[in-house]
Amino acid sequence: MDAPTANGEPGDSAPRREALVRLRGVSKRYGQGAAAVQALEGIDLDIARGEMVALVGPSGSGKSTLMHVLGLLDRPSAGTYHLAGTDVTRLSRRAAARWRGTRVTFVFQGIHLLPSLTALRNVELPMVYARVPRTKRRERAGAALARVGLTALAGRLPSTTSGGQAQRIAIARAVAAGPELLLADEPTGALDRRSGRAVLRLFQELHRDLGLTVVVVTHDPYVAQHAGRIVQLEDGRIVADAPVQNPLVAAAEADDTTPPVAGTAASPRGGAA
Repeated sequence: MDAPTANGEPGDSAPRREALVRLRGVSKRYGQGAAAVQALEGIDLDIARGEMVALVGPSGSGKSTLMHVLGLLDRPSAGTYHLAGTDVTRLSRRAAARWRGTRVTFVFQGIHLLPSLTALRNVELPMVYARVPRTKRRERAGAALARVGLTALAGRLPSTTSGGQAQRIAIARAVAAGPELLLADEPTGALDRRSGRAVLRLFQELHRDLGLTVVVVTHDPYVAQHAGRIVQLEDGRIVADAPVQNPLVAAAEADDTTPPVAGTAASPRGGAA
């Protein structure tokens, strides 16, 4: 497979970028015997450093399993996975855990902020586990909140933020440690369209301004069209892999930085309940 070029298209004439992710013959099987499920089968995939890629497919296609493999949450049953030149299938569980939260980070649909911690402390938390010194992690957490436009919410608890704000805090948490690979699992699925566009805009800015490699798992064609490349899965196999000729650019809107009235919880759709 040709490595994507600088514009996201494979080819021989344009300069090639370094492959951050390289999967060869990756398969994943759960269970044994008649009850076994083949979730992935013979996956070959390169993702260049600095790409923004969408993984799409219907329910049961294997896209979530592939994300788990990419994020070192699960090991392939067969094949190899090189991340930044390291065969991570050979890492110990402890070493893989060290990579997660620092070199590979996640943004989930469910957001998963700790309700008893402020926004700043939530952003800091992965760096606590990574033993980053307090002064440095506080500085990085503050800078990450500033990047997502939520410095004013640093001292707020998640219950006093909207759904869109909470997801942006989760994005700040994911980027604060300076990861090489950001994996987003249906990151706009629980948000209204306006909040979803703000999240997509953030991913595009992080990709553009920081050169961050972003992989978005989604069933929504509209979300996928914001990436530079779409990889489609069916029945655990890649059935299509093509650049997006004219990616959508999430429109800039007024930032939703004012929290709801104190004591009101955010609804799942991003507004105050």
